[in-house]
Amino acid sequence: MRIGIAGIGKMGAAIAQRLIEVGHGVTVWNRSADKLPPLADAGAAIAATPAALARDAQTLITILTDADAIAAVYRGPDGLLAGDVGGKLFIEMSTVEPQTEIALAGKVRAAGAALVECPVGGSTGPARAGKLIGLVGAERKACSRPALPTAGALRPGRLGRGNEAHHQHAADDLLAGAWRGAGALPSSRA
Repeated sequence: MRIGIAGIGKMGAAIAQRLIEVGHGVTVWNRSADKLPPLADAGAAIAATPAALARDAQTLITILTDADAIAAVYRGPDGLLAGDVGGKLFIEMSTVEPQTEIALAGKVRAAGAALVECPVGGSTGPARAGKLIGLVGAERKACSRPALPTAGALRPGRLGRGNEAHHQHAADDLLAGAWRGAGALPSSRA
């Protein structure tokens, strides 16, 4: 699977490293390019802009510092949503206010893509070991995709109950099944 990651801080870098190690094609972008060389050395491709990242990936993971960073990376002529993103999956891992995620989900859906909210619990150690826990909230169809690309980097925890006016939440069995099918989980629940 071709995965794009925008936001290469400590957590973004750890997630990217893990996804590279388990065999995914990973492309990365960061506002400050000085964080990218170690990932390039590990096998990641480097995107020149968020738009280029979105163009070349099937699934995009964003893990950014705050609402302003999310707005800057998703919008504008070189933003993630600048080109044709129809059918793509965005996994948004930033720790921000619910209203930021709600507004973002509307923009992503309007562009023809799907958004999964997935704030994570843990640190870089669990991320590198494939044991980072993600609390997922999304429309059911976004979570039922055949292989959520966090396989190998995350394991599902209990689903968050987010803003139900914004989206429905997938059933635990559905999500665990999708991740098991992608090789992220053993047959019993984590």
